[in-house]
Order: sequence, then C-alpha cells, then structure tokens
Amino acid sequence: MKYLYLILALVCLNIYISAAQTARPVSGSVVDTTKLTLPGSNVKIRTELGDSSITIADVNGKFTFPSVKGNKITLTISSIGFEGLIKHYTLQGDGKPVVLDPIVLRSATKQLGVVTIVGVNPIVFKEDTVQYSVAAYKVRENAPIEDVLKKIPGVDVATDGTVSSQGKQITKVRVNGKDFFGGDVQSATKNLPADVIESVQIIDDYGDQANLTGVKTGEPNKILNLTIRKDKNYGYFGQATGGDGSDLLPKEPGVTNANRYIGLLNFFKFKGDQQISVLGNLNNTNVNTFSYGSATGGAAGGGGFGGGGGGRGNALRGGSTGSTTNANGITNARSIGLNFRDQWGKNLSVYGSYSFSNNTTFTNSTTLQTNSSANPSTSTQQSQETSTPTNHRFNFNLEWKPDTLNYLKVTPTFSYAGTDVNSVDNQSLIRDNVTNLAYTSTTISTSTAPNYGLTGFFNHRFKNSKRNLNIGFNASTNKNNAYDNPINNYTVGIPTAPENQVIYTDSRTNAYGVNLSYQEPIGKVSFLEFNYALNHTFTSSDKETDTLYTSTPDLYHRYDLLSNNYNYTFTTNRFGLNYRIVEKKYNLTLGVGGQPSKLDGVNLMNNVSTSVSTFNIIPAASFNYNFSRSQSLRFNYNGSSNQPAFNQLQPVTDFSNALYPVQGNPNLKPEFTNNVSLRYNAFSFQTGNIFLIGLNYTQTDHKIVQNIISYPPEFTAATLAADPSLKNYQNTTLIKYLNSDGYYSAGANFLYSKPWSQRKYTLIFGGQVNYTNNIGYSQSVNAENDITPIEKNIAKTLTFAPQLRFRTNITDVIDAEIFSRYSLNKTDNSLNTPLTNQNTNIRSLDLGINGKNYVWKDWTLSYDYTKTLNYGYSSSINIKNPNIFNAYVERRFLKDHRGTLRFAAYDLFNENTGFSTVTNGSTVTQTNVNRLGRYYLLTFTFRLQKFSGKTPSNPDRGGFRGGDGGGNRPPGGGMGGPPMGGGPM
Repeated sequence: MKYLYLILALVCLNIYISAAQTARPVSGSVVDTTKLTLPGSNVKIRTELGDSSITIADVNGKFTFPSVKGNKITLTISSIGFEGLIKHYTLQGDGKPVVLDPIVLRSATKQLGVVTIVGVNPIVFKEDTVQYSVAAYKVRENAPIEDVLKKIPGVDVATDGTVSSQGKQITKVRVNGKDFFGGDVQSATKNLPADVIESVQIIDDYGDQANLTGVKTGEPNKILNLTIRKDKNYGYFGQATGGDGSDLLPKEPGVTNANRYIGLLNFFKFKGDQQISVLGNLNNTNVNTFSYGSATGGAAGGGGFGGGGGGRGNALRGGSTGSTTNANGITNARSIGLNFRDQWGKNLSVYGSYSFSNNTTFTNSTTLQTNSSANPSTSTQQSQETSTPTNHRFNFNLEWKPDTLNYLKVTPTFSYAGTDVNSVDNQSLIRDNVTNLAYTSTTISTSTAPNYGLTGFFNHRFKNSKRNLNIGFNASTNKNNAYDNPINNYTVGIPTAPENQVIYTDSRTNAYGVNLSYQEPIGKVSFLEFNYALNHTFTSSDKETDTLYTSTPDLYHRYDLLSNNYNYTFTTNRFGLNYRIVEKKYNLTLGVGGQPSKLDGVNLMNNVSTSVSTFNIIPAASFNYNFSRSQSLRFNYNGSSNQPAFNQLQPVTDFSNALYPVQGNPNLKPEFTNNVSLRYNAFSFQTGNIFLIGLNYTQTDHKIVQNIISYPPEFTAATLAADPSLKNYQNTTLIKYLNSDGYYSAGANFLYSKPWSQRKYTLIFGGQVNYTNNIGYSQSVNAENDITPIEKNIAKTLTFAPQLRFRTNITDVIDAEIFSRYSLNKTDNSLNTPLTNQNTNIRSLDLGINGKNYVWKDWTLSYDYTKTLNYGYSSSINIKNPNIFNAYVERRFLKDHRGTLRFAAYDLFNENTGFSTVTNGSTVTQTNVNRLGRYYLLTFTFRLQKFSGKTPSNPDRGGFRGGDGGGNRPPGGGMGGPPMGGGPM
C-alpha cells in the first residue's frame, strides 16, 4: 500500500511541477549562409515535457511558438533545397519571452537515398524572373509542358500556341538557359514532356550583356526558360503519332468531305552535356511545329487593306495531335527540325538548330473598311488565297570560356523565306450609298528572301577587381526578290491602276552594329558604366513595273510612274553613362545618353536626295526592391529610337492595291519612344495566394502616322488634260505618312490567384486594361484637284479584358476549369459625325468549360466547350456567336503506358470562324476569315523513354545553374556561367 502512496505522491508532484511551468513565446528566424531569409521553412519544436508543435516561417523567414512550457527545447528545421538542422536550447527559468538568434541553413549539396517532397513552393520571385515549380502544377503522365503552362496563373496559352505572361507575348524559349530551336516557342511547349521539366521561368531579358553585367538598357523581351530535372539528364524520350480522319459533314452543298490526317515525330536524347532533339510533322489539321513569323509576304493586290490577321481566339485549346485553332485558313503542314547541344572540351559550349517547313494554306476572307475622312467611304473585299510558304532556319552558337575572366559568344545564322501565292479578290468602293468602283483582281506572286547574319559578344573581367569590358557586334544581309502579276478586271467605274501589271522587286538590306561598355567600381556596392553603340543600316530597292499594251496583246512596256529605284541609310550613334548601386535588398540604375541619328535617302531615278538628322537625350532609370523572397517591386524607364519602314519612305506611289495606293515620305524622322513600367509581385507561402500587378505608359515623339487622302470618282477633262497622271488616283484612297506628336498609351494588367485544399481548387481573377490616344490625318480632293486642308483625327481607344477562372485538379480523378472572359474595344474619333459614324464599341463574352476526367485508371475523357457572344460588329461582316465544342476519349495501354489510342471530334457544331477589328487613325477595318471546322480524328501514339541520372534537385530553388542571368549579381560577378546562367545540360 505504501508503494501506491508513493506513486500517487510522485504523480501529484509531477502535475504540480508541470502546472507551475510558465508558458512563454519563443520566436526566431531562418536564414541561409548569405543571411537571406528562408520563408516557408518548416520548424518543429519539442520540449522536455513531451509537447511538440509545428509552424511555417512567414515571408520574412520568421517563426513564433506563442505558448512554450519547459526550459529545454529541441528545434528541427527543414527547408527544401537546404540541409536539415536540429538545435537544442536551454532556456532561463524566468518565463520571459525568448528571441533566438537567426538559425542558419546550408544549401543541400548532396542528397542520399530517396527524398519524398510533401510540400512544394510553386513560385519564386527574382529581379527579372518569376519561377514556377512544375511539381506544383500536376498534369497527366506524358503530357507536354504546354499543359503545365495553361495552369500557371498569369500565363496564357492561345489556341494557336502562342504564350503570353501578364499580357505580354513570350518571344523566345530556352532550355537550361540555351536557345531551343532558335528560340521558337511552340517547338518546346508543344513537344517537350512535362515529366522532364523541373521549373518554368518567365524572364524579362535585356540581352547577353545585361545578363553578364547586370546593367540593363532598352525594353526587355519576355522569354521562357525551361530547366531540365537532374534525374533526366541521361537517357532518351521518343514519341510517334499517326492519325486519320475526315470532316464530319460537308461544309457547303455539293462539297465532299475532306480527309484529315496527321503524323508527328518527337525524339529527345540527353547525355550529360549533349542534347539532341528531332521534331517532325506532316498533317492537314493546322498543327505547326515551328513558327517563322509572317512568311507568306502577301501578294500584290491580294493582301487586302488590313484586318484579318490573327483575329480573336474564340476557340478552346485542343490536343497536340489536332485542335480547333484560331489560325486563319486551312493549312497542310510539312516540317522537320534538329536541335543540337554539346560541350566540346573544357572551355567550348556549342548549341544550334536547323528547321524546315513547307506549307500550303487556303484562306477565304471578307473585309469591310470604313473611312471617316473628309470624303467618307466604305470598301469591301472578298478574297480567296492559296499560299505555299517555304522556310529554312539555321543558327549555331559557340560560347568560349578559357578562364574565369573571359567569355566570348559567336552566333552565325541563316534563314530563307520563299512563297508562291495565288489570289482572287473582289473589291468595291462605296460613297454616298453609290458604288463608285468595283473590280476583280487576280494575282500571281513569288518571292525569295535569304538572310545571313553574325552576332558576337565578348566580356573581360579584370583580375582582382570588379572592372568589366564588354564588346558586342552584329552584321547581317537580307536580300528579297519578288515577282507580282496583279490583273484587274473593272466592272464599275473608271479604272485606276493599270489593268495588267508585272512588278519585279529587287531589294537588299545590309546592317552592322557595334557596342562597347566599360564598368568601373567606385565603392563597395556602386559602379559607373560608360557605353557607346553604333548601328548602321543600308537599304536599296529597285522596283520595275511593266504594263500590258492594250493594243498589242502579250507585249509589256516599262511604266516609269510605278517604277522606283530608291536607296536609304539610317545611322545612329549612342553615348551613355550609367550609375548603378547593388545591395542585398535593392538595386538602382540611373543613366543618361545622347543619340544623334541621320536618315539619308536618294531616288536614283531622278537623283533627288533627302537627309534628316535628329538628336535625342535618352535618360534611363530602374529600381528593384525585394521586400522578401516572395515580394518585390520593380520600376523601369527607357527610351528607344525606331526607324521608318521602307514602304513609309520610298517616294513613288505603289498601285499594287488599286483602291488603296501607298506613297512614302522620304522626309520622315525616326520615332522616339519613352517607356515607363511599374510591377509588383507578391506570393504568400502560408496560403499560396499570388498577386501580380503591372502598370505601363508609352509616349512617342515623331510618331509615324497615316495621312489618308480621298480622291473623287472622276476628275474633270480640263484637270486630266493638265495632269494626266491624276487618272490613276480617281476613286482611290491614297495612304501617305507623316510624323506627329500626341501619341501615348497607358495600361495595366493584374492577377489574383487563390488556391486552397492543397491546390486541389484554385480561383483566378485577372485581366488587362489599356487606353491609347492615336493620331491620324485626312484630306479630300475634288474633281478640280483642289485639296482640302489637312484634318487631324484623334482616335481614343479603350480596351478592357477581365477574366475569371475556377480550376479543380485532383490527381488521377479530374483536371477541369470553368471560365468567363469579357472583352471591350471602344474607339471614339474626334472627326466622327452622325453621317460617317466611325466610332466603334466591340464587345464579346466567352463562357466555357474545359477539362479531363480520368476513369478506370487508364481512360481519359476530355472536353472543351466555349460559347462566344459578340456585340458591336457591322452586320456586313456576318459575325456569329459560335459554340465551339471539342472532345476526345483516350485509352492508355501497353507496358509503362507506352501506347495511347485516342478518338477525337473537333468543332462539333461547325461554327469555328475568325474575325477581327482594327482601328488606324480615321479608318476602321473589320474582317471575317475561314478556319478549320468540324472533323474527327483517330490517332495512335507510341512512346519510348529511358532516363537515369542524379536525384532531382529541389524544384523550387533550382534557379539558373551557374547564375541568375544578371539578377542581383554585381557587375563582374557573373562569370561563373554563360549568359542566363544555364549550365550544360
């Protein structure tokens, strides 16, 4: 019994001691070896009483346990990408709050065994980079990286495959910091499997020099960098797809169904530093492996008078083996490409690519253009065009690093764009409800455009100092030969342009440039940079127009009025001085430059020369402040000069389009543009919320704008007798060019993303708003050739495009999204009258759902539906409110899911069409164009892959291997890796 009393006494004493312990708050912070905080770190506390608790460090790396009992505690700290740490503390018994010294974690240099990551930080902000972890945005096995991009907040993938971030289009793609297929975005996003990608980085890129030195000038390009997982750096991945199908129903009565087919080949081999990629494509479903920009060139007379390009994307995204796209026309695509990368020896890194495509595209469009000038008019065009563009593109990069002090990069390039175009256009001009002119234009054209280029960059960092010397150079030559034969058959009104023309154009552009910069440290964290840049461009164009003798068939003669031989040179010299401060929390750049420019032109047909000289003061400023690893503010200002295009300078009237001839102005000045931007990024490690907002303002001096001159249906006989050349201008609207001030544009983009329940559900709200004050001029001419005074039109355009998305993503169950998108495009013209009524108010609303349901483990049901409601378009354009519905059912089978069989149906309601509206000065152009419609496709895909390598590094902290691409690195501190820091793969 006495033992029972003893036990009870000990228990009561223990309870008394425990109750007597005073609870106190214990707080601290977690940092890395550079003293930067580590938000999101996991901190676990255990006391000698057996109590335990877990918390997460906040955005400043701080943690707090509000009520800790006991005097002896043990902390276990972990953070992804860092070595774990256990620390023991003995606290004083006074019960006072305790603030621990910062706890320092070391970067994880080696990981043993298998590591299971239970939490992933989806986003990391750097100075010029937003990095997203692929592991945070789960997709189905073997899905392309494009499927991940579609889930990332703030990133949009259009139905034609173009990628944009926060409203700005991605212009280039890199893999581990090196250009992939010459930077072609879709070649990577549609073909690289997400399984091999560690992180996606959206970068504001200022060029190689800025990446090495940290000093940025000019407007950055938005680029995409994909980092490869370390466990995938040895092995291969191959995928082949074949498919066959048909249009479901005839598009028009009497038209038979077209056969649809597709064949795709992707092969990727990784062997340490060596990487080989092969992509091939053969289909008639509008699937393009590579994008070369505008390669068709446009036939003379067949290009219409604007609009039609791109249009709104009113269709949802389809799979990589077929889709309902917003690509205009129907395309038979044929392409193949090779990308290569390797390390030759210790000091030389090489990478490059070659790609080839040969497509055939049929386009059928209707265009309405209204002109609110002093002599208002309406023009319509119905066009059918078949074009066959052929493209070659080759580039090779050599990066040489003989030591830590020197770096040299040389890039030779070659490209070729050729095209054959056949088009038929029916055009008419209406004034005062009367058709003044109508004609049919049949055009045959061919063109070839080879381009050779060489760029280079050298950086030298002086030994035992932070001094840097940088030298960059570039040279290129671009030749263009074109043959156009527009034949105009006039049915109403007096002919304007000659009825049968043969136009030969031989043009060449030679350009070269060099830039120098030297950086001198003037303190521990401050630097001075002196820079100079020379750019010189010479363009020559010899255009000969022959016209058919009407009295002697098949006999042509030279028509001097429409022929031209014009040369011009544009030269700029820029001198600058920049002051830069680099601190842990912020960096600041202030600079000023002076740029004289000279534009010289000469018309060799009459030996008339022109010369225009300008001088611009170019200030520059940027400020970046990092509140924490997940919160940053960035301000940037820069100025840039833009030379006129050749067709804006050449002084001879181009009558290729009989309704809309174009005449250049050799006295134009270069434009000078001021750009201001402000961006704020914030991410919460605790909630996963993302908030991004960007503001921008652009103002242009000497803006090159149109002056539209409307000519009467017919001049008087006396007027034509005095000037016979006026006959060519009857019933036309002449487009000329002027310099004007008053142009500006202001805009904002915003995004808020809120995930919950371990990112199974995400709500995303974002959008863009922009206001533009555009300038245009107009005049009119009467039958006596009296021209009215020039009138200025101010076109104020407001665009607003908010969107709301709700996404649910439950692994191997469902991946779906419902969305709504609204778009407003409203333009008010100062010259508008009730009679002309040129103001526009175009609105559209998209409502839809897309997703994939995974059933019976290996079955997938995919659905994409959108309903578009359009308002404000002219009834002449026949705009519809389409329902676009795509669906497929897919079955995975064979070992390791190597085989996939898919049956897909696209645009089931057969309502896919393209339309657009474009406002330019006093003209508004609305276009409707055909697109690929309803069809079905049965495809089989076979995959093989085998990888071996190191255990994956932390996807959240991978960054650029070898540096951060300029980032917060001080000048001279970035020689540990090539530009963009992408170490060898």
